[in-house]
Amino acid sequence: MAVTMAVATLVACDKKKEPQQPVVGNTEEKYIDATSQTDWHYFSLTTGQIVGSGPEADNAIWGARTDWDLAVRRYNVRTNSGAFTTVNALGGVHTFDAATTFASVTRVPANAVFAADESITSQGMSGPTTVVRSQAQVVLVLPPAAGGSGMTYEETPVYIFRTADGSNYYKLKFTRYFNDGGTSGHVVFNMAKIER
Repeated sequence: MAVTMAVATLVACDKKKEPQQPVVGNTEEKYIDATSQTDWHYFSLTTGQIVGSGPEADNAIWGARTDWDLAVRRYNVRTNSGAFTTVNALGGVHTFDAATTFASVTRVPANAVFAADESITSQGMSGPTTVVRSQAQVVLVLPPAAGGSGMTYEETPVYIFRTADGSNYYKLKFTRYFNDGGTSGHVVFNMAKIER
């Protein structure tokens, strides 16, 4: 009898460790350490956890997986969609206008368009670079104004991310890019599951 109770207790403890499915409308705050200049961090919206990390050299591996929905490298964002996926994942992102607040988004709008990842060339401090990424960004980085020095960082809009399987939707708002010491790449965001 004592052995049976011990096994039941062990099973009960193991169940508590399983990730809980998000409840529609519940807002969660998440953190990704994106201080690496090279690594992408792949995140599952369904489990609310990072599933792994890797450099551009690992794109083929991550493009063949469907267990992640968004990835972050510095201020760039990837969805599991479009030019990145090799298994026809159905992720994507819808971007709201600057006036839309996180709290005001309660459902996926009927006219929502989900942009897939594209190959984008941008001008950086060390010249042009091409990367497959989303239209979404963790923070808007603006070049120095005429005669100014340093970059300007602006808040991004509210987004809705569609999961890789195309069946679930999460509103998301990036809220921080710097830690208290002023170091960039410390990404904090709010997310909540919403219905179509």
